[in-house]
Amino acid sequence: MTAHLNRMYSADALEHQVKVPFEIGNGYWQRMRPLTAVELVLCDVRFNKHMVMSSKEAEDSAVIGFCLGDPIWWNVEGNRKEFGLDSGEVSAFFNTESSNCCEYDVHRHFQGLTLKLNRQMASQSLQHLPIDKVMHTFFEKKGQLFSSKMTPGMKQITHEILHCRYTGDVKQIYLSAKVLELIALYFSESLLQKPLTMPDLSRTDLAALHRAKEILDANLLTPPGLGELAKQVCLNEYKLKKGFKELFGFPVHAYVIDCRLTAAYYMLEEGVVNITEAAYAVGFSKAGHFSDQFKRKYGMKPSEYFPHHRKLSGERLLPSQ
Repeated sequence: MTAHLNRMYSADALEHQVKVPFEIGNGYWQRMRPLTAVELVLCDVRFNKHMVMSSKEAEDSAVIGFCLGDPIWWNVEGNRKEFGLDSGEVSAFFNTESSNCCEYDVHRHFQGLTLKLNRQMASQSLQHLPIDKVMHTFFEKKGQLFSSKMTPGMKQITHEILHCRYTGDVKQIYLSAKVLELIALYFSESLLQKPLTMPDLSRTDLAALHRAKEILDANLLTPPGLGELAKQVCLNEYKLKKGFKELFGFPVHAYVIDCRLTAAYYMLEEGVVNITEAAYAVGFSKAGHFSDQFKRKYGMKPSEYFPHHRKLSGERLLPSQ
């Protein structure tokens, strides 16, 4: 399996796919080059036994990874840290010529989208983006992983890329446009909005913080208090508060509010409920308070945003997964 993947990554073809043998699981990796400077890799796999696979990176590149399935952990040759990415997160790092080792647990659904930007070619062909600034920052901070939550816009574009219906030249043009849109959106909504820092946390603390996030995700309407949450994940309150904000970019309470707003966004986007119903469904007791919070996150109140959004998108609203 590892040999097949390494051949895929080194192939010159515009598109190459490796399928998981049915004896060990199901799914695929697919590598494409929609732009000269950008490589696109899609992954959608499940395994029926524990797997450890390594890959060899042959060039210096900036890597942007979007985790769309279960959390994943990996190691990089020459770096003692173990890197991890949670579902719904996006990460960026500078990749040098090195070997990576990744573990795949049994019966977990690993789904992701990765963009690899060649350092030299990207600076020449993506001049309309702040690529030199980003590449310089990545290069100066080699060995660090910069993680943040995917925004609704990122989720929609990754969904559209994964479910592309086109073939041939039309597919190439479509993916080129979508990849550029995704890179620009990531730069503007995530990477350039905050300092590029990575909390110095042990794997035990990271696992506890990810568990805290999972508990909150499963109980958005009735989340446990800070003290109770700290007990459930075996951290003291200070470490929970500090570590959670460093890792996920939000204080615990603000994270819950943000997730509620995101859930309401998709309910309203699908057109299945009105604004008041969406507010109540995600835990807001007052529609006015919900509208104010929505405006803080999305720049408009929901009554203003969705007519505007539908007009811009030509009534084509796709639910994200």
